[in-house]
Amino acid sequence: MAVRSVATTDTINTFRTTFNTLGTDVGDLTLLNTSTKSSIVGAMNEVLSNTSSFYLRDATSSIQELTTGDTLNVVGASNEITATVSATDTLTIGLADNISGITSISATTLTDGTATISGGTINASTINENGTRVATKPFAIAQAIALG
Repeated sequence: MAVRSVATTDTINTFRTTFNTLGTDVGDLTLLNTSTKSSIVGAMNEVLSNTSSFYLRDATSSIQELTTGDTLNVVGASNEITATVSATDTLTIGLADNISGITSISATTLTDGTATISGGTINASTINENGTRVATKPFAIAQAIALG
């Protein structure tokens, strides 16, 4: 929108057309999505007062207010959680590729694609210790029979 101005030497008709164009540039106040529709300044102040802050609450009910100008920092925990911000307005939270520091895991079944732990039983076609094959199911059966 160009700056609208009327020189002291302009005619009343120039003033009229400039003034009407300014009204068109601003727009129809009744179309504002605010309760204040009498002025642009009033509508903007209403918007600013309603969007100047928001609150975050965690699982322990700790609350943090973020106000205009603050930056929300989303960080992961080393070897636990990853947090990545990307376009457009996206936050992706995931598990790290290698997780460490966990003292317990509770699940019905755990699997890594080769071995499965379920109901206290480890199921695997081969058992390895430090990369060395220790036993196969047939060998374990034969060993159990031999040892009684």
